[in-house]
Amino acid sequence: MPFFYYSMYTYNITFVVAPEKEPELLAYLREELILKIFNKDSGATKPELKKVVETGGEKPGPEHGLSIALAANLPSEEAAHHWNDHTLLPELNNFHLKFKDQALFFVTLLENLYI
Repeated sequence: MPFFYYSMYTYNITFVVAPEKEPELLAYLREELILKIFNKDSGATKPELKKVVETGGEKPGPEHGLSIALAANLPSEEAAHHWNDHTLLPELNNFHLKFKDQALFFVTLLENLYI
């Protein structure tokens, strides 16, 4: 089997909220954030939402918070940094204004490896 390599990056934003905030967070992500950060000019493609249901063999309880991850594909590391600085950060500031101290987030930039 021939090996074809091309670089693609996934930007992952994980949001952590109290479990009872799940409907509000999902509505915000689907109806506001995703529409603003995935548009024809942003360069980000293929939004995916994923919910953490288990960590290290344990199901998270109410004391741990609910984690929802939003992933975006970008064509290069440079494009990912540009998207972060010019598209994502202003919207994450709005996220903080909306949820205040009831939520947090962290981001991870991943390089996709293909075999």
